[in-house]
Amino acid sequence: MAPHLRRYMQVFGILKGAEVYARAKYLQQELLLNVPGFRGPIRLRGNTSDRPTFQKIFLDHEYEIDFGFTPRVIVDGGANVGYASVYFARRFPDALVIAVEPEANNFRLLEYNTAAYRNIRRINKALWPRHGNLVIENPSDQPHAFRVREVDRATADSIPAITIQELLHLVGADSVDLLKLDVEGAEKELFEDSGSKSWLAQAHALIVEPHDRFKPGCTAAIERAVIGQDFRRSQVGESLLFIRRTPLQPT
Repeated sequence: MAPHLRRYMQVFGILKGAEVYARAKYLQQELLLNVPGFRGPIRLRGNTSDRPTFQKIFLDHEYEIDFGFTPRVIVDGGANVGYASVYFARRFPDALVIAVEPEANNFRLLEYNTAAYRNIRRINKALWPRHGNLVIENPSDQPHAFRVREVDRATADSIPAITIQELLHLVGADSVDLLKLDVEGAEKELFEDSGSKSWLAQAHALIVEPHDRFKPGCTAAIERAVIGQDFRRSQVGESLLFIRRTPLQPT
C-alpha cells in the first residue's frame, strides 16, 4: 500500500480516503475536506505542496508535542494556508493563535481554512527583523516554498514587513509562548538580529524549520541565538524543537 494511503483511509474511511488520497496527489484542483474532529471545511490544492503539509499535520500529527505547559499566545510564522494554525487553535482553544503569511493566494486559503476559529488572528505580512518592504523572490515555486527578500521601496507587489515585537504589540500581547517558524530562510535574519534577545527571553517553546539549503547559516544563527536561554533541544520532523527547561513565570 502506498505511503499515507492507509492513514487517509483511517481518517476518512476506506472509499473516501482512497478518493481523497488520489485526488490530492494527482489532480490539480482545490479539494474541500472535512477533517474529523475539526470545525469547518479545509481547502487543499491538489498536486501541490499543500498535500505533504496536510499529511504532516492532520495525518502524522507532527505537532502533537508534549510542551509541558499550555500556551496562551501562539505565533504561526509562515502559516501558509493555515493548517498548523487550525491544529493549534483546536488543541489550545483558550490560546490566541496569530497566523502570519505574506503570499496573497496562500493567505486567501488561510482565511477560508481558519474562518471557523475565533481564536485565530490573521496577518497578511512577512516576519522580518525590521521595518521595510519585501517581495516574493520565487513566485513560480511550490506554495510552501515562497522566499522573501528586502527591497528599497514599496511597489505594487511588495509585502510589508512586521517584527515579532510589533506583531505582539498589535494583538496586545507582551510575550509569545509558542513560536512556530517555517519562513523559508528568513529565520536567519530573525535570529541574527539583536532584537531577538527580547522575545526569546519570554518564549516558552520554539518550533523552527531551518532552511540552510536556501540560505546557508540558518541553523547556526538559531543555535547562537538560543545560547543561555535554558532550552531543551530536540528534533520534530524537519524542525528544531526548543522547550524551556524551567517554565517562565506568567507576566
